[in-house]
Amino acid sequence: MQFRELFFLISILCLPAQASSTLKTVIGENMSAPWYFADTARAPQGITADYMRALASELRREIEILVLPKFRIREYSQKNKIDLNCYTSREWAQVREADVFWSEPLFISKNLIVSKTSAVKSLDQLKKQRIGTVLKYRYPALQESFDAGTLIRDDSPNEDANLQKLDASRFNYAVVEEIHLAYYLKRHKSSKIQRRGLVIEEIPVRCWLRGDSPLKISDLNRAIAAMKSNGTLEKIFRKYK
Repeated sequence: MQFRELFFLISILCLPAQASSTLKTVIGENMSAPWYFADTARAPQGITADYMRALASELRREIEILVLPKFRIREYSQKNKIDLNCYTSREWAQVREADVFWSEPLFISKNLIVSKTSAVKSLDQLKKQRIGTVLKYRYPALQESFDAGTLIRDDSPNEDANLQKLDASRFNYAVVEEIHLAYYLKRHKSSKIQRRGLVIEEIPVRCWLRGDSPLKISDLNRAIAAMKSNGTLEKIFRKYK
């Protein structure tokens, strides 16, 4: 074998294996539109799936998006069956810090308390009130009040069902994510739910990346920065307004 051929063969063998590996990520099945559209006939659709595919494209990777119930997400992360989760935060995630790397923020998620009557001004006016919430969702800003019993959780399977119960006067107040609220009101013109609410938390949404994933956190952060600077993320969010 000539030297040139040997050099070419060594170069191929030394190429990083991660360049062709498929990334596995996840979407919670209890997410509501426009974050996730539940349609089993198609690949996952919605804001989350769109920015995950855009992120994979920026990384020049294939991606597989699994749709799982919340408890399965935790199980899959513990068993290293997924590489990353990109609709999560340090405040929400049930992962050990030592097991993952955290990315730079993708965007800020705002949770509001809304009602059908007037805008909520402070948590003090809600004492002993039932608050519409989503089953198994964590609300860091309200947890102390829930634990003390000064606010009472009333769980629904997802944010759509939560707002429908508010519209039906099953309770007077509900916690809702700002983008989902806008999308819900766009589809339900007769809803009396106030568009403005009390902002209770603004949480940076990030990816966690499995500690032993072949993908480097620095590469993931570069891809996120590129999606912000080239307008990809903004375009995805604008599509669903």
